[in-house]
Amino acid sequence: IIGSQTHYCTSRKSQLIHALIHAKAKEVNADLPAGSRYSMAELREMVVTDPDTKNLTREQKEAYIAALEEHRKRKVVGVRAHNLAAARDVVATTDRIVKELDDLRVRTGVYGTLFVVHGHINDTIQSAMHGTDNSEDFWEDVYEHPMADFLRQYEQWACTQNQSKPFISLYIAQLK
Repeated sequence: IIGSQTHYCTSRKSQLIHALIHAKAKEVNADLPAGSRYSMAELREMVVTDPDTKNLTREQKEAYIAALEEHRKRKVVGVRAHNLAAARDVVATTDRIVKELDDLRVRTGVYGTLFVVHGHINDTIQSAMHGTDNSEDFWEDVYEHPMADFLRQYEQWACTQNQSKPFISLYIAQLK
């Protein structure tokens, strides 16, 4: 199963200023409606001019940074706000997995098949399939059905499982 991160991405270390801005935003924007929240520039100015942020202990700084990192982790794997955001997330992630699979095929010679189907009948997520190199021929040669037939059956099965999240399956075989 592919995770939400790839080993090719670069990540930057969380900075104290960003952690303080995040904490300030949670503090001052908590009860404000979306249109009247403070901007990033205003939040930064509040943090810079706040005397309480000048004399933080090492433990306090680490706690602010840890809170920001925890927020970022939740944001990466958290539930999307609406179906369109979820569909975009699935498309972007599927595209990234397809690229990784194709690159893996070039580097190592493995064959892979990817099925992505929605887990609920009312989801707006478009099902997708991908086979590296000529692995799509496997389904017709061995089972005498095109890969698309298996995708449809897999989609029907997933929708009957009462799952509310997209279901991603990945099969990788290496020829000796």
